[in-house]
Amino acid sequence: MKKRHRIISSLSLSLLLAGTVLSGCAQNDQSNAQSSGQPKDTGSSQQKEQKATEPVPIRWVRAANEQDPQKDRILLELQKRTNTKIEIVSIPSDQFANKINLMMASGETFDIATVDPGKTLNEWAKNGLILSYDDYLKSGKYPHINAIVNSEVYKGFKIDGKSYYKPLGLAPMQWGWVIRTDWLENLGLSMPTTLEEFYNVAKAFKEKDPDKNGKADTYGVYTRASGMSDPSITQLGQFISRAHAVAGRTDNWVAQPDGSITRYEVSQNAKDSAAFFRKLVKEDLINKDWLSLKPDGAQGPESDDFGAGKYGIAATTKPDLFLQKAKSVNPNAKIAYLPPLKGMNGVPANLGHSGGFWRGNIIPKTSKNPEKALELIEYTLTKEGRELTLFGINGTHFTGVKEEGGKRIFTVNKAEADKDWDTKKNGYLYPLAWGAMNYFEYAYIPIKESNFNYDEAFKKLQPWIPTEMAEGAFTDWFATNAKYTMAPPLMNVFDDKLLGDQTKLRSTFGEGWLKAIMGDDFEGAWAELQKKWLAAGGQDVITYGQELYKKNK
Repeated sequence: MKKRHRIISSLSLSLLLAGTVLSGCAQNDQSNAQSSGQPKDTGSSQQKEQKATEPVPIRWVRAANEQDPQKDRILLELQKRTNTKIEIVSIPSDQFANKINLMMASGETFDIATVDPGKTLNEWAKNGLILSYDDYLKSGKYPHINAIVNSEVYKGFKIDGKSYYKPLGLAPMQWGWVIRTDWLENLGLSMPTTLEEFYNVAKAFKEKDPDKNGKADTYGVYTRASGMSDPSITQLGQFISRAHAVAGRTDNWVAQPDGSITRYEVSQNAKDSAAFFRKLVKEDLINKDWLSLKPDGAQGPESDDFGAGKYGIAATTKPDLFLQKAKSVNPNAKIAYLPPLKGMNGVPANLGHSGGFWRGNIIPKTSKNPEKALELIEYTLTKEGRELTLFGINGTHFTGVKEEGGKRIFTVNKAEADKDWDTKKNGYLYPLAWGAMNYFEYAYIPIKESNFNYDEAFKKLQPWIPTEMAEGAFTDWFATNAKYTMAPPLMNVFDDKLLGDQTKLRSTFGEGWLKAIMGDDFEGAWAELQKKWLAAGGQDVITYGQELYKKNK
């Protein structure tokens, strides 16, 4: 899974204004040409019909493209189905920000670009260099696009109340939790559903010999925090904080009982969450070396320890690996998905929200065929279009599909896939499955099936996987995670005043949080943390954010 970046490259106002002037001149010339009278009808009806059915050129700008629309059979099929002739303007990733800015400022003609949100995007919109989706959505011809840009999770992208940006839907949380259910059975315990039950289980896993080997050699939970400027956002830290506030964590906003919002860092939720984490640390219910261990994507050592029966609750992206290692030591070992906990004071079980996007599509003012560009984007969001851009052509790149347990399982024709893309680099998932009009690996978001409610569709995503992925015990892992996604207030609002100095704010909170967790005076350390965080710019961020929320509520 590629990581999301932001294009925050600077573009001088003079260049932006130049782009606006150039674009304006082009419009004036067009208006003058039209006002001089309609062209004479000199063509035959046959010529008109032929012209009307000719493929419409679509010039699409994106970073690091590898697929050739003149040779790639999937892109050829996409063009056939949408009656388009696609030209992909590929720019190296490290040059993309500067080159797309120059293209926009110079008024170069293209129809779609896949870009990042942020300050530059806001400038393009305010200087009239990109088109608003809203004017085209009124026709009702693009219901998938309409559902996305007007969803709750993406409404923060609107600029002055208008939609200029269609995010590429991103898979939900890859991280989830597993628990040794055989240990629960040995101790006569149930799956924990609340913070209190989670604490009791972790304590029992340490103190009551859950593996029945007669030794005091186990503990509850594993986590890692070394190298993190803010150790409060370990997987364990977030698991706990979300039980105190929806999407509770550093950088996020949380709702207050009176209907207002504030930053998580200064909320009572954050303090209560820290106190709970501190209790786990002080009672040795987590691994003692958690502060010296850096996060490890491969999860080798922690899966080894889980398999060896040293602890019973783990955060992972590789649940089948953890099960495999546990069974290699104890064939009777059993593990299961541990859902997020029901929260304090009525907070629902939630996994927060990743923000759900990686880059997005814009339509520049210079586009010659904006409606056709929208038709192309719309098609890729349909079930038929998603199938094509995920696994290829039915009967060629895959030879069969079966529905099983809420999943669609594809039999991939590897020999044919090898002909159209670099499968050694990308595997047998078509490269434009991510980073084109979608960014969902191995899944379909059922927007139409959810009455064009994107937020609900996101929670009901359907795994679309090759046969190899259908063999594990946790084949619906990220789909299960998706059910618990909930967005915080002011998500995806890219405003410098709202964000503040993120690096400074994060490190200030992280240092104070750790002092409160590890020290002897929790109350004193927390009070000191609050003063320092507010003085580091937090108070200005809160004041601005609360006013913005009231204005746009």
